[in-house]
Amino acid sequence: MFCFKKQGSRAGTHPKDGWGVKGHGFRKIFLVYILFFFLAPIVYAQDGRLFLTDEDQFNYASFLLKQEHYSAAAREFGRVIEEFPSSRYIPDSQYMTAESYLKEGRYRDAVREFTQFTVNFPDNKFAADAVVKKEMLDVKIKESLGFPAPLKGINHETKDFKIKAAQILLFKEDSYEDVEKEIVRLKEGGINTIIVRVFHNRGDRFHPFVTPRVRAGVYFNTKHAPVVEDMLGNIIKMAHRHNLKIFAWMTTRYADYGIEDKTDLRCKAYDLAKNMVVQCKGLDLFNDEAVSHLEKIYKDLAKCDIDGILFQDDLYLRHTEGFGQYANALYLMGTGNTLKPSLFYSGIYRNNSSYIVRHYTPAFWEWASWKNKRLLTVAKRLMKTVRDVNPKVVFTINLMYESVSNPAYALAWLSQSLDDAVGTGFDYYAIMAYHLQMQDELKKGQYYVERLIERMTKEAVERVGSPSRVIMKVQTVDWSTRKPLPDREVSELLKKISFVDNVSLAVVPYRIDFPFEIMNQFKD
Repeated sequence: MFCFKKQGSRAGTHPKDGWGVKGHGFRKIFLVYILFFFLAPIVYAQDGRLFLTDEDQFNYASFLLKQEHYSAAAREFGRVIEEFPSSRYIPDSQYMTAESYLKEGRYRDAVREFTQFTVNFPDNKFAADAVVKKEMLDVKIKESLGFPAPLKGINHETKDFKIKAAQILLFKEDSYEDVEKEIVRLKEGGINTIIVRVFHNRGDRFHPFVTPRVRAGVYFNTKHAPVVEDMLGNIIKMAHRHNLKIFAWMTTRYADYGIEDKTDLRCKAYDLAKNMVVQCKGLDLFNDEAVSHLEKIYKDLAKCDIDGILFQDDLYLRHTEGFGQYANALYLMGTGNTLKPSLFYSGIYRNNSSYIVRHYTPAFWEWASWKNKRLLTVAKRLMKTVRDVNPKVVFTINLMYESVSNPAYALAWLSQSLDDAVGTGFDYYAIMAYHLQMQDELKKGQYYVERLIERMTKEAVERVGSPSRVIMKVQTVDWSTRKPLPDREVSELLKKISFVDNVSLAVVPYRIDFPFEIMNQFKD
């Protein structure tokens, strides 16, 4: 449900404490670079699977620069230096960092990087060019009285609603009356929003108080999907009776209820082992019939008196997903190119039972970005469908933690981009900062991951532009064992996140034994 497990090759790097090029520390990096220049800069995960290489990271940053995403490009060139101190791409990365700052209008930052570049790499092919550009910028800065171009900042005057939410996978109560008593307890504990799951997958547990009509479907009335029970209407009345907002937590790609046998609507992926395109889980969001099916379901959801919708975390495409005739037709129409796996993956090889992609090509990043834009286009269509019926509904997109901590990984592996999502205009951005999951996947300890989540919170707020529109989601159970996490552990992490004033919070999932009164310590 809300727990995302990676499969196959893991295309990401572990975040470091540094988040960009730091001129004052670069000499140390440069010494390491000299010592290890001829070593292959490939980083392996604990299980032997390949992360992104330095070439992948450099190609991703270069793609951002080409797309005129200058701030993001500077950040990602910086990651080449921070993450791969032995890389042959370090000189070009520092030069391109300076170039990105120059194009963005951040002249002082550009001067600093051009200066450091000429010191570190005086014989580089770009050294003379760097000197000329530095001198030109010195004049520009002097003429403008030394004031650099303003950076994008946080709008502290925003009147956005700060969310303090419980995300409810499963109510434990036996009756609607007891559910309402629990809703009152949540309200008294400081919760102002409940996010209620309104879809049901085969094998999920049913709420004790419902009488299920089908084994999979939705919890609201619609003619376009099987209905488990019209539970949502009752929960909405209870929530509003006690001045709580209610968001419907709804699936997208996996909403194939009732049409599971329509194979032409299935997602298509490239099988690295078989060297062929095969069917995969979920709807083919490049097929307009599949998107229209979703629009019909969401239109009926909009008829409910909900305050918002949280898109389930299935609005993503893995690095081998997004092929097939419909994707190919759209890609050809939009780019003039056809979808050929051989153009995207370089050096596919077998590692035990898995097949690994050694490098992603520059064409791969174009395709990954194109897939991300398609997913966001589908989201916009669903938002329009809902708002045509119910204009007051606000929308939240679920984003994996890597969309903040490791954007190259997020785009490569998930076709997700926080920067592009912000440009799409969602009302809220939910970052799945599930600390125990992160510890397991990053092979890092609790202290490291908590520090990382603190930095992620600050960076997400900066990139979104409003603290309250960032929802930091914290897990309350161990996904592997399903056992509750210690209340103090969850509470302390919430406190650390809340050092960023006015950031929104959500605990996931709702637990009947969780002390929600701790949410009262965080101001609305």
